[in-house]
Amino acid sequence: MQILRNTYLSLGSNQGNKLDTLQKAINLIAEKIGNIVKISAIYKTASWGFKSDDFFNCCIQVTTGLNPENLLYKLQQIELLLGRNRTSKNGYQARTIDIDILLFENEIIFSKNLMVPHKEMLNRNFVM
Repeated sequence: MQILRNTYLSLGSNQGNKLDTLQKAINLIAEKIGNIVKISAIYKTASWGFKSDDFFNCCIQVTTGLNPENLLYKLQQIELLLGRNRTSKNGYQARTIDIDILLFENEIIFSKNLMVPHKEMLNRNFVM
């Protein structure tokens, strides 16, 4: 029997067909990560930290059997599948999809690749 744990993810897109990209991301998360419990409304937000097109954002609650590190890896693979191109440039950039882990159960995680709760979570109105 697999132990399922709750995680909350934020999704954002500001390039291409944003609604379609968010839907594809949700479908892939359901397929590769776990059961989608809840999906928020979609919010239109201005780019933050750089000038670009507005984002469409939403948050989802997912139950998963993955540990946080494997969850992060699989989410990054989904981003790649959906055309996310990570560059070595510092700062925020426009992107087809961005998926962040906001919360993972009640765990606090500080590692080289992952910080949970997400450090900018309280600064994002669509998350609140």
